[in-house]
Amino acid sequence: MPKTDNRQFISFEGIDFSGKSTQIAFLAESLHLRGYNVMILREPGGTYISEKIRDILLDKSNQQMLPLTEALLYSAARHQLVKESIVLELQKGNFVLADRYVDSTTAYQGFGRKLPSAFIKLLNKQVTVGVMPYITFYLDLDYEESVQRHKLINVDLDRMESAGRDFYERIRKGYLKIAEINKTRVKIINACQPVEKIKNEIWEFVSQKLNLE
Repeated sequence: MPKTDNRQFISFEGIDFSGKSTQIAFLAESLHLRGYNVMILREPGGTYISEKIRDILLDKSNQQMLPLTEALLYSAARHQLVKESIVLELQKGNFVLADRYVDSTTAYQGFGRKLPSAFIKLLNKQVTVGVMPYITFYLDLDYEESVQRHKLINVDLDRMESAGRDFYERIRKGYLKIAEINKTRVKIINACQPVEKIKNEIWEFVSQKLNLE
């Protein structure tokens, strides 16, 4: 596959309730106001097949799912998304804002589920066919704050969200390690800041890195 220009591909990462969806909406609005077309995608999901896989992954009745099965299902959903949506949108010159991408597999299935890092690295490379975000925002939030935010919205936890403290603490350590290794791509954002401050910090970073007015 010809190399895809990824400069308008931005992903958002973080544990649950870190505010990814809110900040994606803010960034999309800022880009729309400046005349850019924007596609917002979520993982797992974003295509017919990927959404079907999402239903399986998040269903609380599937507690017996093995870590390798989980990793393969997430990766299968991602491969469909890359091929069916992300590449095509980037080729049109549109912005792609992804609510999770490949770093989620490294953090959740690699660090969280303790699958071998070499396997996760190879799997990620294969399913993304080399299409990586130009910018990744990691919204850093600790487990306790995530729990408090969940209590405020009073919704049922899905299978992944109900995995517990130890799992999420490993995930956070994984994200911080990813950010340390990928300093030119990953920008750490303190997710405990006021929403408006985070919004401004993200826009300032994007506008400077991409030379947007």
